[in-house]
Amino acid sequence: MPTVLITGASGNAGQRVTAHFLERGWSVHAHCHTPEGAERLRQTLPSGLQQRLSIATGDLAQPEAVEDYFSAAPRPVHAVVHLVGGIRAGMLLEETPPEVLAEMVQLNVTTTFLVLRAAIPLLRETKGAIVTVAAKAALHPEGRKSAYAAAKAAVIALTQAAAEEGRPYGVRANIVVPSILRTPANLEWARGGEEEQWLSLEEFAAAIFMLCSEEGRAVTGAAIPMYGGISA
Repeated sequence: MPTVLITGASGNAGQRVTAHFLERGWSVHAHCHTPEGAERLRQTLPSGLQQRLSIATGDLAQPEAVEDYFSAAPRPVHAVVHLVGGIRAGMLLEETPPEVLAEMVQLNVTTTFLVLRAAIPLLRETKGAIVTVAAKAALHPEGRKSAYAAAKAAVIALTQAAAEEGRPYGVRANIVVPSILRTPANLEWARGGEEEQWLSLEEFAAAIFMLCSEEGRAVTGAAIPMYGGISA
């Protein structure tokens, strides 16, 4: 059975993506930032699915943690899905402290760089797939999201570079670019039924799975907008 590495697996999106792969017969080597996150992930999954789940914890902004995570992964590995990231928004560019930019770079760019760096050599063995996650603001920059948009744009560039470097070996790399995900946290501030236009977690997980499966074999280097009912 194929194996996928999924980072950021304890978040709402990560839980759904992890379950989606397990439900379709894949083994998952998940990564959570904390032991509490790992326990939260386990609690969302039926016991029958957990037989094909292993979990590591740590800070993926640290090279040693990334090396440990990949070293512990069951072989062979057929796909890597990187969901780690974060957002700080609501400030004008002129008001944004350098510390916010540094935080966005560490959460979004540094983790992506380190994961891609470890993933490419491993996936050459299986002609496997990489999927990362950007954001609508990276393709259509918005006010009050400058640091976040810049960091997510860097995620796209890094992943597309990985696609080009992996192409001679059959390794493909793509980016899913959602607008607003229909997570419990986001639903708390939804007004007037606007959440009906948002992207469901199941749609998000299904797109990632397709890109990692044989059905996505011909796709690489793509930044795929998933805006639901929200206009570009």
